[in-house]
Amino acid sequence: MRKTQFVLGISVLAGLAAIEPARADYDYPWCIQGAAYDYPGDCSYQTREQCLASVSGRKGYCGQNPAFLLARPPLQPSPRGRRFPPA
Repeated sequence: MRKTQFVLGISVLAGLAAIEPARADYDYPWCIQGAAYDYPGDCSYQTREQCLASVSGRKGYCGQNPAFLLARPPLQPSPRGRRFPPA
């Protein structure tokens, strides 16, 4: 009986350790922010226009998601001396 409880406990702990937190905060660049929302706000909008349409008529404003901004890889500098033909 003790072995069964031990194995069951280990499997539950292993299952809990494998759970990853939701990544919704990193996936969407725009948030509804304001006094009615905790920081960083309701971050479930792909575009600023979606955010503005949703915040219309409510107290709040649209701002960029700080978690999304920090999760982006840094921009690579463009190579020097390389010229592109005019379009």
